[in-house]
Amino acid sequence: MSEREFEESWRSWHEARMRAITAPHGVAALVGTHWLSPGKQQIDGLEGEWYLDGSNIVGDVFTLVQGGEVLVGGRLLRHFRRDDDVALRVFDPEAPSRVAVADIDAYLPQEEWVLKGVFTPASEGDTVAVDEIDGYVENQVLAGTVAVEIAGQPVEFVVTGPHTGMQLVFSDATSGTDTYRFRFLRLRADGGAGEIEVDFNRAYLPPCAFADFYVCPLPPAANRLAVAVTAGEKTVVRESAVEAA
Repeated sequence: MSEREFEESWRSWHEARMRAITAPHGVAALVGTHWLSPGKQQIDGLEGEWYLDGSNIVGDVFTLVQGGEVLVGGRLLRHFRRDDDVALRVFDPEAPSRVAVADIDAYLPQEEWVLKGVFTPASEGDTVAVDEIDGYVENQVLAGTVAVEIAGQPVEFVVTGPHTGMQLVFSDATSGTDTYRFRFLRLRADGGAGEIEVDFNRAYLPPCAFADFYVCPLPPAANRLAVAVTAGEKTVVRESAVEAA
């Protein structure tokens, strides 16, 4: 791939990210994650009463099963499950968090941040306890580890999820200053163990950087780097900041 093709590929990825974030019911449009129980309750901004029947969310006129969603008066209501807990998520196109997004600041793409690592799969059925931003500890499927060298230092990341879409949650020396407090990176190991590409140019901001109602996983200890990863997305650019400049 030529340098021009490399840059164009990254810009296409960046534009796709912006579309996903700023879509009417995209990532930045979340205005609530409402945890439910078998007892009926009211939810601010929504009509009627809501409760759980098993893992199903029951409202006055419809039921949402796991993975389901429905449009109500311009808002998108979505079923969300974490372990045995279930919540109703509400996405609103008029959410201030969505309307204010002007761009995602990012480092310019650099081929030197496309690294080669080695993936070692975990045993089938292995899980890992993951601390989440709201204090909850969730057991997630452990994909394995990815060994890579960064700035001359060997690192062994813990990664979760299926091999076709593994999630790496990491922080580094830029976190909390030049970049958000932690970032995500998707990796693929379709062939299982062996060499794997780790392209930090595609490191991206977690959903909780855009809206306050997500329950993002935090980086495990092994994924907290002392070195700076000067690649990928940095911070959210909001309209108020653009106007001030």
